[in-house]
Amino acid sequence: MEWLVRRHRSLAIVLLCTLLIAHVPARVMTWMLPQSVVLSGLSGSLWAGQAARSWVLVNQQPVMLGQIQWRISPWRLVWSTPLQLTAEWGDQILQTRLGIGLTGQWQLRDARMAFDLDALGAFIPLYLGGRATSEFDLIQFSPERLSKAHGRVTLQNTVWTANSGNIPLGSYRLDIGQVAQATQSPKSESPQASRTATDGIYGVLETDDGALILKGTVSLSANDYNVDLTATGPVARDESFRRAVSILATPTAAGFDVLISGQL
Repeated sequence: MEWLVRRHRSLAIVLLCTLLIAHVPARVMTWMLPQSVVLSGLSGSLWAGQAARSWVLVNQQPVMLGQIQWRISPWRLVWSTPLQLTAEWGDQILQTRLGIGLTGQWQLRDARMAFDLDALGAFIPLYLGGRATSEFDLIQFSPERLSKAHGRVTLQNTVWTANSGNIPLGSYRLDIGQVAQATQSPKSESPQASRTATDGIYGVLETDDGALILKGTVSLSANDYNVDLTATGPVARDESFRRAVSILATPTAAGFDVLISGQL
């Protein structure tokens, strides 16, 4: 009888702890996040909640995420991606599952993102307009570097936002993956370029339509990056546009080439 009483008492304690954990308020999430992530207007619980407004500080500049909703699956806590996240800010959308893999690195799975390209102007001198959408099966990263990515980025109806007026460019797609093949770009015959394409993250850029036809590759390894693009089409032969991109481009008879490499 005493054993039965102790067993029932243990069950009652487990149930009580489960109920308490299940009703942990959403504001606890702010204690678990780094100071660069800010949430306000919290409601719900730690396991399924939302924030009316949120943003991330990047180089001391706020990047708005907007309204966030999350759900944590307890049975995924020790593996895979337990956090399901959705963030919306106007036309800007982020949907993904987030977790820490066996390697100790963060993982995003089934990630879908969409945003306007002019938002990038606050961080890099890129004078582009248009719409970017992406779908990734996997993104794996640590605070030091991006180690894995597999998916596609699509740039739609891009324009060069010049002072004299916008110049329509086109629509493009960048397929990104971990390429285990030693394929070299025709203009990048160095062993370094081959190692980067084989060991790092490798992307192939193609043009869907437009007056600026881009084709080439981008690659990223632990220590360096490489961009190797060829530009042709009417816009690539326009003198004013060629002057605008002259800091990055090398003129050719058909347009220009973009060859950029460096250390991270």
